Amino acid sequence: MERIAVLLIVLGVLALGFGIVERRWPQVKGQPFLRRRGIFVDVAWWLFTPTVGKLFTGIVVGGSILLLAAVFGIPLTADELRGSVERDTLIGRQPFLLQFAAFLFLADLLAYWNHRAFHTFGRLWRIHAVHHSSTELDWLSSVRVHPLNDAIGSAVVAAPLLLLGFAPGALAAYLPFLTLYAIMLHANVDWSFGPLRNVIASPAYHRWHHAAEEQALDKNFAGLFPFYDRLFGTHYLPRERRPRQFGIIGEAPPRGFVGQMLYPFKSPRHAVSAE
Repeated sequence: MERIAVLLIVLGVLALGFGIVERRWPQVKGQPFLRRRGIFVDVAWWLFTPTVGKLFTGIVVGGSILLLAAVFGIPLTADELRGSVERDTLIGRQPFLLQFAAFLFLADLLAYWNHRAFHTFGRLWRIHAVHHSSTELDWLSSVRVHPLNDAIGSAVVAAPLLLLGFAPGALAAYLPFLTLYAIMLHANVDWSFGPLRNVIASPAYHRWHHAAEEQALDKNFAGLFPFYDRLFGTHYLPRERRPRQFGIIGEAPPRGFVGQMLYPFKSPRHAVSAE
């Protein structure tokens, strides 16, 4: 109960902060917050993801690390896995800031291809479609992530980088930073970061990824560095236009929390249409 109380307090603080910001610099003007469709579903995801969801993700990530270590013959103790003892590796001996910078670039490269895979393969898409089901996009929409989506994405990034020798502290710093940054990317604001628009991911860039418009489909997969999208041909950020419609073109997950949780396990013929 104490954890739930903390989550509700954080939710209130973020609602106040982003409420002011989204009202001052809205991308979609007049979009309500407290009365928008799906807000109660998002609050349910907000309470589920950092509690049950993160427990599930931790189990999957830990199992993935142990499995890869066994496959590649990498010695790994339980204390090293927990991070209570540092592994003696070339990367791990580097200054922490250098490790963290390298971790950001490599993690975003792995996350790019993981994200792209979720949009490419049918069964993975049904997991990821839950995240794209919001038709009124704002900062709270960022928490609408299926636990399988979170677990697979975290394992793809964490397991190889930790086994390469990055300090667990780099991952521990990366996760809260990425979480807060992702919340900002979904905000209903018109920020493109001006001259840095092609260097650092902005809300204007990521909101196109959620746009229900043909030309924006399967674009802007990177979470931090848009140059990965430029490098691999998936960049889309027009200067004069902003997206107006969000969600999924065609078949979409149910609107309720339980329906969205079960959606990846149902065959397409049982799915609920966009309307």
